[in-house]
Amino acid sequence: MSVGWPPTRRYAGIDPEIRARLHRRARRRATRDSQFSRSQPTEWRPNEVRNPHGILDDYFTHDTAWEFIARLLEGGEDVEVINLNSPPGAVGYVMNVELEPNMPRLYIKLQLGAAKVFGRSFHYSNTPNRDA
Repeated sequence: MSVGWPPTRRYAGIDPEIRARLHRRARRRATRDSQFSRSQPTEWRPNEVRNPHGILDDYFTHDTAWEFIARLLEGGEDVEVINLNSPPGAVGYVMNVELEPNMPRLYIKLQLGAAKVFGRSFHYSNTPNRDA
């Protein structure tokens, strides 16, 4: 367990049912959301992240970001479980993904709601890529 606030719990993986819920909701437009609110602030900027699987200098769109997230979850990408500051007591699910060598990692943070998955972050990480 990490030291600091908020406390962070690190697991090799997340509960398979949680992963499945995140995946199912990320796949459907009706069950995903990335709207900013004071209670659930977001830093959702897919249009600033180069999509290495796109054509030439293509950037992620809202839909391709969610599709990418669903594929990562389906493929077993490592997910870190964290405690969110806002809303207090909520749980977040974080992935730090290497898109390309010598580029910052992609930081993705999700929050699971009663009927939706909330995209809280989708942007380049402030942490350098280990290969950079």
